[in-house]
Amino acid sequence: MQDKIVKAGRSGGVRVYFVWLPMLPSDDESEAAGMARKLASPRARHFFDPKRRAGIAFVEDHFHNDTREALAALPEDDPFRKRLARWAAAPASQNPLWDAVMFFPPGVEWDSKSPRPEWWTKQIGFSGEGDRHKPTGQFLRNRIKDGPVESDWFIEAREGLTLMRNRVSH
Repeated sequence: MQDKIVKAGRSGGVRVYFVWLPMLPSDDESEAAGMARKLASPRARHFFDPKRRAGIAFVEDHFHNDTREALAALPEDDPFRKRLARWAAAPASQNPLWDAVMFFPPGVEWDSKSPRPEWWTKQIGFSGEGDRHKPTGQFLRNRIKDGPVESDWFIEAREGLTLMRNRVSH
């Protein structure tokens, strides 16, 4: 599945940047280097961020507000409500952005503040490996008020790539 995401980005001048953060005990520079080899492509760049600075910056600059907005839109009995409440209350250093895909138009630069993605998705729940192209988890997207959707990484990446290709080509 990971290869398909990199291959999907080979058209239309798309570049793929992976930022690997140590979020689980096995997440270290060696593991990130192994993933970089698996996902090697002339259009892909890989970075290991041991202090999780990129994830922290995106939460501070954009995603704390998005998390609060999602929380406000969820029904009281939604199974993800407690998790989102914890994320909204936690400082970015304790809950950096990870397990996310963000899409930016060509030419976007990171200045004093991280750039706002045109489209993004973040996995918030994992239901296990499913059949090909079947939902494997729950994702929040930049249409935050819609709440979580059942999906998988391939579907999410394909939707973001399609959206960005359409925006760039107009």
